[in-house]
Amino acid sequence: MAVDPGHVMDNLTHGLLGLALGALRRPDTRPGAAGRATPTDRAVLVAAVLASELPDLDTLLARGDAVTVALQAHRGLSHSLFFAPVVALGATLGACALFRGARVRPVFLASLVSVLFAHLLPDLWTGWGTRVLLPISDARLSLDWTMVVDPWVTLPLVVGAAVAWRRRASWRRALLVGLACSAAYVGARVTSWGVLTRRVEAAYPSARAVRVFPLPFSVGSWRYVATLPGGVLAAGEVPLAGAPREARRVDASEAALPEDVRAVPPVREALAWARFPVVTLASLDDGAGGREVRINDLRYHLRGEPTLGFVIRLDAANQVTHARMERGGSASELLRRWRGEAAPPSRTNGAGASAPAP
Repeated sequence: MAVDPGHVMDNLTHGLLGLALGALRRPDTRPGAAGRATPTDRAVLVAAVLASELPDLDTLLARGDAVTVALQAHRGLSHSLFFAPVVALGATLGACALFRGARVRPVFLASLVSVLFAHLLPDLWTGWGTRVLLPISDARLSLDWTMVVDPWVTLPLVVGAAVAWRRRASWRRALLVGLACSAAYVGARVTSWGVLTRRVEAAYPSARAVRVFPLPFSVGSWRYVATLPGGVLAAGEVPLAGAPREARRVDASEAALPEDVRAVPPVREALAWARFPVVTLASLDDGAGGREVRINDLRYHLRGEPTLGFVIRLDAANQVTHARMERGGSASELLRRWRGEAAPPSRTNGAGASAPAP
């Protein structure tokens, strides 16, 4: 079973965010006091952690091919803004059952805050995105502020939790300092995203759309894609201090798939996911009329080469025979791209659009 990268944001970060958000409530028993924490104090922290993790249980219910599971099943109602009170209620019931006598209202409020700000918002601020408006809309929304797994979001939370564990008298302060540092980093990313977006827009005044995305392993540089007239996509990198550096242009104007292929559910889902699609369609040498569809999204690129996409094989009747996620090659190949070393030669797809060699 395939799952989207890093479960969109890794569960360690979700849980630590939930724990820190639970510490926002002033406890009944002052940290460091001789008395034991009240059932409500303990239930609030446990419920906040539970609420931050519960939405990802939909992974256990995922069924279907690799593309459908990665793109749709893990982003169901449990990740919806409108379903958040139900998730919070489940966490509240679990925590109150564990700590008898806990007051329901503060536990539920902490759970609801945790669902919204420790799970839904962090999923939303990654480039992968989430469907927070289900069932009203199944649009995948994303803010593109951080990578799916960003150590600079998680590290302050880890340190805060470690200090809280070792120094019980100041546990709340340690958690809140970690939360503040993590929030400050995300705030800096939001500011950088806005500044760099305007810089790329100025470099491509004729662009119909410009989007800036986080770059793996980097804080000082971001990647970008600009949609130019005629369906041309320009991809490159932009540093915090400097002009955009274009790495590649892709003519995607003729890369449309036949309607019968576009109607195949995994293909349709992958196309809905790809904001800057680079599509290939090739006949398989199987003697049965099979075809292979490759759908990459240029927003996931290193030095202009796509690093994430989906491969779907169809038989002559357009039934899916194989589907998989591709992450751009092996770890060594991705490291080569990141270092800017020579790339393998590209090939041209059947529709005339450039695509990376497999």
